[in-house]
Formats: sequence, structure tokens, C-alpha cells
Amino acid sequence: MGRYQTHVSSFRRKDGPRWSDPYYLEWAIVVGDRIRRLRRDRDWSLIDLTRRVPKPEGGFYSAGHFSRLERGWASAPLYVYVKIAEAFEVDPGVLMGPDEVNLGTTAEQRLLLRVLDEAGIAPATAIVRLTQRI
Repeated sequence: MGRYQTHVSSFRRKDGPRWSDPYYLEWAIVVGDRIRRLRRDRDWSLIDLTRRVPKPEGGFYSAGHFSRLERGWASAPLYVYVKIAEAFEVDPGVLMGPDEVNLGTTAEQRLLLRVLDEAGIAPATAIVRLTQRI
């Protein structure tokens, strides 16, 4: 035992479960969640992801690095996110762009989508039908 005893509880933030860490970024959580979702949708482990995203100078990132990215405890240079998007075969905007859910919709647009959903008509099909009548 060391001379000075340290209690982990003294490092915890009082306003939430996250540690007070200068590397913690809220936007990184959003991007990290997208990476995790894409990885899990493909049934990839963190090791599988590391093998698909090479470092520019050669070699690969560690699974721990991607784990920290997914949890919002680390951020990476832009080129790393571009390489991750290439590994998933998606546009980089899918990882770093705005959520479709957060795009503004009016009450009328939501009503139209709800009516189409209840009628069992896909929005793309509705657009085709409407444009054929013009």
C-alpha cells in the first residue's frame, strides 16, 4: 500500500456517471454510437474492425482505441473517420453528418408520413404515384 491512499470515488463527477476527463466529448458519443451500430449490424467484433482500418504509417489501431471511440472517450483525426466509413462501405457523412431524426419536420409532414404508414404505402411509392398523375 502506498503512502497516500487514493479513493476512486473522489474522481467521480457529482453531476453524472461520466468521469471528469478532458478527452470526453459529447459529439464523439454521437459518432461513436454510429460506429458501434454499424459494427454490430455487420456482426463484427472490435478486432474485426481493427483489421479493416489501417494506420497511414502502417499497422493497425488497437481494439481499445476503437472501444474508446465508440464510448466517446477519444476522438480521432478526420482521416481515421473517413477510413472507418470506407471499412463500413458508407459515406463519411453517415458517421459525421446530422441524424435524419434531428432534421426538422413540420406537423403536416409527420401527419403525411403517419397516414402513409397506416395505409401501408412506402413514401417512395407515394411519390411515384403522385408524379405520374401530374
